[in-house]
Amino acid sequence: MASESLRLQWRMLASTILVFFFAAVVADAQLSPGFYGRTCPQAASIVKAKVDAFVEADRGLAAALMRLHFHDCFVRGCDGSVLLNSTDPNVLTEKSALLNNNSLRGFEQIDEIKMELECACPGVVSCADILALVARDATVKVGGWSWPVFLGRIDGAGSFADEVNGSLPERRDNFTKLVDTFAKVGLDAKDMIILSGGHSIGQTHCGAFFERLYNFEGKNITDPSMDPDFAAMLKAQCPQTRPFGFMALDATNGTFDSTYYLDLLTNKGLLESDVALLSHPLGVEYALKAVQDPNIFLFEFGMAMIKMGNIPASDPYGWRQNCAFTEPKH
Repeated sequence: MASESLRLQWRMLASTILVFFFAAVVADAQLSPGFYGRTCPQAASIVKAKVDAFVEADRGLAAALMRLHFHDCFVRGCDGSVLLNSTDPNVLTEKSALLNNNSLRGFEQIDEIKMELECACPGVVSCADILALVARDATVKVGGWSWPVFLGRIDGAGSFADEVNGSLPERRDNFTKLVDTFAKVGLDAKDMIILSGGHSIGQTHCGAFFERLYNFEGKNITDPSMDPDFAAMLKAQCPQTRPFGFMALDATNGTFDSTYYLDLLTNKGLLESDVALLSHPLGVEYALKAVQDPNIFLFEFGMAMIKMGNIPASDPYGWRQNCAFTEPKH
């Protein structure tokens, strides 16, 4: 009981620190946790209730819903552009890009949330803000700590598949490349290391790590840095005939915690980009800290998510009534 009480006190203190620390950071963007206080005070509770129901029905959706916010903010800023459908067969949107197509999911759930919000508060809550709230609530539902979501984002009207490549971090990126990709949107190396911990939940296709498992550096061998027992388990679960099979990204799939970093430290990381974190002293230092005190990671993940959620839209348009389409301005 005492340890649980201390844990609750830690979380309350952390939440207070988050609000005051980031209030100044997001001031220029005019975002605020109470942005909808007068126009749609029930917005956050509506989103939370829907997310809780979705994740209870399909726990795997937690990672998918969090990932939508990531993929949105890294391309054109946090503007809901990842949700847009193509209306021109000659122009593909972000969701149809190679890195996103058949990879992202949760669009139907976002549409359902938007529909309920439009019934309660027509023309008020932006799609970009929905993504930010959903990412927080999905994380909390599977064990993460809450963080204040600063609201007031404006939706964008543009979405182009060819802007995705080079904007998102990729599974084969090394440490330097990852740092460069995050720097493009105003995030530093520590942010990158912490936000990589989003891989605490979710799954990836077996084929995403086949090079490490079966053809490391083109030599038809297993990456020698991989734990042998772990490699044997992966080969049993993901034979070369099953590239589209799935494997959890860490040992406690479905629970948001710091086990992701423990897996890296014990040579049980899956993706090259995950393993790359330990190629730099900053990554090693943070992984050790996260394992020694998981509460630090849970707190700092929220801080990093607030910072990521403050990436400004490059071409703000207005509030979209339907997250999948842009209505013409009158």
